[in-house]
Amino acid sequence: MKQQICNKKSVFGSISSSLILLAGLALAGNALANNAMNSHGYGTKNKAMGGAGIAFPRDAAAVINNPATAMAVAGKMQAGLSVYHPRQNYFSTESENNGENGTFTIGPNDITGDRKYLLQPYFAQSVPINDISAVAVSLYTRAGMNTLYKGGTATFDPDLDGPEPVGTFPGTFGDGNASYKMYQTLLDMTYARQVSEKISLGVTAVLAAQKFRADGIQSLAPLTRTWALHDGAVEVKNLSGNKNDWTFGAGVKVGFHAQFTKTMSFGLMYQSKIFMGKHDNYADLLPSYGSFDIPANLKVGFTWQPLDVLAFSLDMERIFNSGVDALDNSLDDLLECPTAGYGGTDLSKCLGGQNGGGLGWDSTNVYKIGGSWSVTPKWMLLAGFSITDQPISVDQSLNNMLTPFLAEAHYTLGLTYTLDSGADINFSAAYSEEESQGYPNAFDPSQIVKIESDQFDFEISYSYRFR
Repeated sequence: MKQQICNKKSVFGSISSSLILLAGLALAGNALANNAMNSHGYGTKNKAMGGAGIAFPRDAAAVINNPATAMAVAGKMQAGLSVYHPRQNYFSTESENNGENGTFTIGPNDITGDRKYLLQPYFAQSVPINDISAVAVSLYTRAGMNTLYKGGTATFDPDLDGPEPVGTFPGTFGDGNASYKMYQTLLDMTYARQVSEKISLGVTAVLAAQKFRADGIQSLAPLTRTWALHDGAVEVKNLSGNKNDWTFGAGVKVGFHAQFTKTMSFGLMYQSKIFMGKHDNYADLLPSYGSFDIPANLKVGFTWQPLDVLAFSLDMERIFNSGVDALDNSLDDLLECPTAGYGGTDLSKCLGGQNGGGLGWDSTNVYKIGGSWSVTPKWMLLAGFSITDQPISVDQSLNNMLTPFLAEAHYTLGLTYTLDSGADINFSAAYSEEESQGYPNAFDPSQIVKIESDQFDFEISYSYRFR
C-alpha cells in the first residue's frame, strides 16, 4: 500500500481555508492584456522566462499553465501581485466629408487612453493526496480590454435620413467619453496523477466570472439589428452605458507532463473554449445578442536542463480567437448590415445580430523562449522573449479603436531570492514594444484612423513549501 501523505480531511481543510482568500482576490480582479486577451505567462518565474516553461514546474502557479504539474509542485503555495501598465492611443486625420454624404467622421483627433495602472493579484496552492496524486486550486485573471478615451469629437447625421442635421458631437464616437472594459476572473480546480515513473496527467475544471461594460458608443445605434429591424422606431437600449454586466461560465483543461530524462522534459496543455452566459445589457452590441466566450488555447513546451543550476525552455501557444464570434467576426460582416451604407441586406450581420460584427481577430501562434540560472544558492536570474502573430489585421483598425492591443514581441527578465526558510521572493518585468497600424475609416474613407499601443508588466510574488 502506498504511503499516505495527508488524509482527505487535511487536504480539503487546507484548500477550504485558501478559498476564503481566493474569494477576496476575485473581487479585486482586474484586466490583463499581453497577447490579445491572454497574459504572456502565469506565475512570476514563468513570466520572467517570456511565458516559457510549462514543462518545468517550480512553483504552485505552474498548475495554471499545465494541470499535470500539480503533483510536481504538491505542498507549495504561491501568492503574487502584478502591476500592469497599458498605453493606448489613436489618431484620425482630416476628412473631406466631415459627416456629410452619410459618413461618420471621427475627429480629427489625437487621443491617448486614460487607463493608467491595473493591479492583478493571483493565488495558487497544490496539496498532495498521496505519493502519486494531488489536488490544486488557483485564482487568476485572464482578460485584455480596458480602454478609456476622454475628449475628441465625431461628426455625423444622428438619425441617418431623418430631420436632424449633420452635427459635431463630443467624444470619440460623439457620445462623450468612450470606454471598453472586460474583467475575467478564473478559478481552477485541478486533479493530477502520476501514472508512471516519468509521466503525469492532470485535469482542471475552470469556472469563470466575466464583467463587461461599454460606454460612449450609443451613436452606433443605427448599426444595430434593433434599429435596422424597426427602421429606428424602437429605442436601442442594450448598446452602451448600462453599467457593469456579469456573466458566468465553465470549461476544462487537460495536461500532460513527461520527464523523459534527467535533463529533458515535455509539457502539453489544452484548454477548451469557456462558454459564458449572455451579456443581456449589451445584447445590441455583442454578436448573438450578447455572447462573449473565452477562446480555447493549446500549449506545448520542452525544457533542457544541462546543469542543476541552468535550464532553457522553448514553448509554443495557439490561441483560437476564431472560435469566438465577438473576436472573430470582422468589420466586413458589419458592412453587410442594411444601415451600414454599403447596400447590405443581412440583419444578422448588424451589431447584436446572430453573426454581428466583432473585432476581427485572427487565431494566433505565440513562440516563447526562456532561461534560468541559479547564480548562487540564494539568487536566480531569469530572462525570456516571446513573439506572436499580429491578431489584428490592418483593415480591422477601426473596429479595434477601443481594443488596440497590438502586442507582438515581449522582452522579459526576473530575479528570485531564496530565504533561509526556503521560501522564494520572485520579481519579473516585461515590456511589449510599441506597435501601430492605420487604415481608411470604413464609414468615411477620406480619413485614416491609426491605433497604437505598448505595455509594461511588473510582478512580485511569494512562494513557499508548506509541507
